[in-house]
Amino acid sequence: MTGRGPPVDEQSRVSRVYSHYRTSARRQRSWRADNPGNVAIRAELAEAVLSLAGPELRSRRPLLDIGCGSGWWLELLAARSAVGAPVHGLELLPERARAARERVPEAAVDVGDARALPYESDGFAVVTMFTVLSSMATRDDAERALREAARVLHPDGALVIWEPRIPNPLNRSTLLIDRRLLDGALDGMSAQSRSITLLPAIARRLGSRAPGLYGPLAALRPLRSHRLVCARPSGARRTCVI
Repeated sequence: MTGRGPPVDEQSRVSRVYSHYRTSARRQRSWRADNPGNVAIRAELAEAVLSLAGPELRSRRPLLDIGCGSGWWLELLAARSAVGAPVHGLELLPERARAARERVPEAAVDVGDARALPYESDGFAVVTMFTVLSSMATRDDAERALREAARVLHPDGALVIWEPRIPNPLNRSTLLIDRRLLDGALDGMSAQSRSITLLPAIARRLGSRAPGLYGPLAALRPLRSHRLVCARPSGARRTCVI
């Protein structure tokens, strides 16, 4: 690991955005972790990633979650006996990194910037980025972060990205990550994608009906709000089919 730290301006920008989120009672209600719709969204995402990147997750090489937040995905990985690999997280905001360390003591969580990762090249079997790119200020920033993720990925590894595929007019702090941006930044990698995730505005209103209704509703493509991408170096031994 190198000694590069996150630029203060980016850390301050993201901190201001999250401070604004915390003052919104509507957002806090919508984003509650125990909302059955949010539980279903995360469960669907987790199973999809564990399925498509299973061989890499079981390779015993280190795993990295960029933008790990308070650590829900790190916690899930650490709890899976089939994974059995060292788990690392990177988070820009120190307070969220502390929360992730407390939640998952066995994970190595660093404070750092996704655009300048503090890791050597080719070190991780799986690199995950869940709604990290859309939190960035510019398309250039998102492209830099993607290239950094590809840099630290093992030649036989898998880079997994989950981002909204449609604009969110209610949140101007988010950046739309379209196919053109992904294709340009991942040039030289073999990537496939599919739509996933029931529109959160619908999922969060399902309440106690979420376990029975989420799957059938998420099967309708017009109601799927996100894109799940799996990218591998062109010379990787396994082709991703999702």
